Amino acid sequence: MKAFAKLIKRLGGKSGESEAAEVQHITPPSTRQQRKRSKGMGKNKAVLAPILEYRDILSRSRSNASSTGECGIRSRLIDSFLKASHGDLATFGKIHLRALEEDPIFYAHIARWYLEKGTIRDHHELFAAHLLTSTFPEHRIHGTVLLQHLRPYQVARVVRYCKEILNFTTRALRSAVTFYLRRREENPLWFDEHVIRRRDVLKYLYATLHIKPGERAEKVLFRNDPPQDSRVFVAKRLKQYADRPDEQARMILSHRIHFTACLGAIKHFTPGILYALASVMTPQQVINSLKFFEKRGALQSGETRSVIEEKLRHGAKESRVSDFKSMVALSRINADANLAKELIELTAKRIKNRGTINIPTAIFVDKSGSMECCIEIGKLLATMCSSIATADLHVYAFDSNSFEIQAKTGDFTAWERAFAPIRANNATSIGAPFSRLMEKNIDQVLVISDGEENVPPKFKDMLERYEARHRKTVKVIFVKVNNHGVTCFEKDMEGKDFTVITFDGDYYNLPNVIPLLLPGSGFELVEEVLSLPLYEKEALNSLPVQFDENTFEVL
Repeated sequence: MKAFAKLIKRLGGKSGESEAAEVQHITPPSTRQQRKRSKGMGKNKAVLAPILEYRDILSRSRSNASSTGECGIRSRLIDSFLKASHGDLATFGKIHLRALEEDPIFYAHIARWYLEKGTIRDHHELFAAHLLTSTFPEHRIHGTVLLQHLRPYQVARVVRYCKEILNFTTRALRSAVTFYLRRREENPLWFDEHVIRRRDVLKYLYATLHIKPGERAEKVLFRNDPPQDSRVFVAKRLKQYADRPDEQARMILSHRIHFTACLGAIKHFTPGILYALASVMTPQQVINSLKFFEKRGALQSGETRSVIEEKLRHGAKESRVSDFKSMVALSRINADANLAKELIELTAKRIKNRGTINIPTAIFVDKSGSMECCIEIGKLLATMCSSIATADLHVYAFDSNSFEIQAKTGDFTAWERAFAPIRANNATSIGAPFSRLMEKNIDQVLVISDGEENVPPKFKDMLERYEARHRKTVKVIFVKVNNHGVTCFEKDMEGKDFTVITFDGDYYNLPNVIPLLLPGSGFELVEEVLSLPLYEKEALNSLPVQFDENTFEVL
């Protein structure tokens, strides 16, 4: 019983006799349940007591939002949102598990918040996995609804993570996956879409959880005998018409055959084939395939070009489109002015949805020797920041000296032109730009560097001079590039308002730097997270609001 009292205390309860009074809301699990959970969850995983009056402790969790212990794990969890594990869920699994155990209320609510605001799929999967294996019944219901928003390959990763990493699968997990599969079986077009994309994933889900497929699903998946009117049957026949591209284009369009399933069957990429492929793609797939279309002349003119531009305009409203992929795609193709404008506007609209930078900000970009990567990152972040900045934005490149970079407009083309003369060479003085900033007003600095200062003036010394002169504290965010050790810059900044983000080469994660530049305290974020209700069973009666009946995607 003491363990349950400690749990209440951690969630904001009282100590002593008052603490004992709170325990009446908790029903300890039976000995048999404890043995079963301990065996399944592994020796190192703590067992949380089921809390029946879940909502009763929400107010205590909110009032305790800024306590030191909880705030630590909350900060670590939120910091992890800036990185992707690229499918290796165990990388951040321990942080998620600890957050669930130490702050279960916050963890459940931030899962809903991240579904709406977050972009890294690994974290969506980790939230679903840990909630579906939680001992809280409210968590398991919440996790069941979250799972319905995932794609089949993501569901498979959730199941594999629960089985192989957590060593624990629950009836809630099996029920959630069963509901997921049955809903798709009821709609043959939707089910066939998944089979065409990833047959192996669906077979894995049925087999590993011992879920009996429906009669049609069994024919399509396990007997390889799809009905002749099914999309799967049409996709299998596509190769027979390799020398008839017009017929292939008609089949792709009329049956909406996923483009990855078509590529192996296509011998001639005629204008009609390219038009058909672009038509069945989602905006994100079009962005990812711009180089493919460019090589085959589809970006020059004609109907295919019109379809691509329309997809890009539609992409501004889709939640699954990466904020930054259009920018990276633009830097890799020889886009004309109109297409470049579409890509820039797409990115600008999506980034503006994140908020505005309404406090004076400076960006320091390292251009010392071998820092070409920092120059590229600086150009992209300057573009993003300028598109949402309503206050002054100052951009400087530095080596042993500093150079102000100014763009005539806030779009990508203007910043690319402004950064064009910058070359990586010379020594490193991160504090050098302050010599140009002493008379200007700034509240935060974004530093893009490897953090290895080797000539004066040092950043810390110049920052302290600036803060003393203006009588205020400046927030510093450090994007650490090409360096996984603890830098001298980080050591100097201990005790300051200082955040470190390690850049691991994935440009698509750079938009996650933007929320750190927006105003607002950590407590305000906690309030926003806790104000979102958890999903209940009724949410399963309807499809997600972003569901597209044409592409069968949660957009």
